[in-house]
Amino acid sequence: MDGIVEAPPCLPPHPPGAAPSWRLPDGTCDSHMHVFGPRDRYPLAPLRSYTPHLLTIDDYRAVMAALGIARAVLVQPSVYGMDNRALLDALAIAPDQLRGVVVVPPDIPDGELKAMHRLGVRGIRINRRNPGGLSLSDIATLGRRIGRLGWHIQLQIELATSCDLDGLVRGSPVPIVIDHLGFADPQAGVASPAFRQLLHLLEDGLLWIKLSAPYRMSRTGAPYADMVPIVETLLSARPDRLLWATDWPHTELWSGMPHDGDLLVTSPLWQAPPGIRKAVFVDNPNRLYWA
Repeated sequence: MDGIVEAPPCLPPHPPGAAPSWRLPDGTCDSHMHVFGPRDRYPLAPLRSYTPHLLTIDDYRAVMAALGIARAVLVQPSVYGMDNRALLDALAIAPDQLRGVVVVPPDIPDGELKAMHRLGVRGIRINRRNPGGLSLSDIATLGRRIGRLGWHIQLQIELATSCDLDGLVRGSPVPIVIDHLGFADPQAGVASPAFRQLLHLLEDGLLWIKLSAPYRMSRTGAPYADMVPIVETLLSARPDRLLWATDWPHTELWSGMPHDGDLLVTSPLWQAPPGIRKAVFVDNPNRLYWA
């Protein structure tokens, strides 16, 4: 059986529009996006929280062209479990432009990790918000192995419900990248203990944070004004440890699909000084994914 009835189809993304009047810095990298191939070739996991539309790397490259994105990082979506074939096949299409973050079993042979590295994979993802995948206990074992390849661990967690993030990050043998602003709660604000813990780790240079998907946490909706203090605080702390991402095609949304260009120009990042914008859009992802 291809899927389960309980996994609802999410909205498709808006098609790319005309080229905007503004311009991203040359060499901009989108550090978090997904692709979904034909189901007869890339079957979806039976246990999943949503059903995506067919959206291939060719669909995404139209977004790159419209927005002026030069490079991108493909992230393994939860609906494929540990079957990374759709991601790896996409990497092979444009190896100079793309990098990948995969989900693998803890006992994966070293030879398979090395083969993925040659294709452009640079990290593994632990997603604690969706079914399946790796657990936090896999960080120590897998971390030591992927560390030999210069990889990192990407975490999708909710700050308010996570375990001891400080101990987890400080004890990790490899760099930690936090998805989607750590799902910081705008109502709790920047003074909350959970956010202060994240901020201290960022200030100490112990993790990276993706400035992405404010619509997943916002209580006010577009233009997500309640998320502005969170983004501004992170930008003020360590702009050299932040990454920008579209989160295209914005999975698990059933209403309020954002426009990619609007997400950019309404973000505090867009109002930051040119040097900070270049760091977040270009230099930081170059160091993490292409060094």
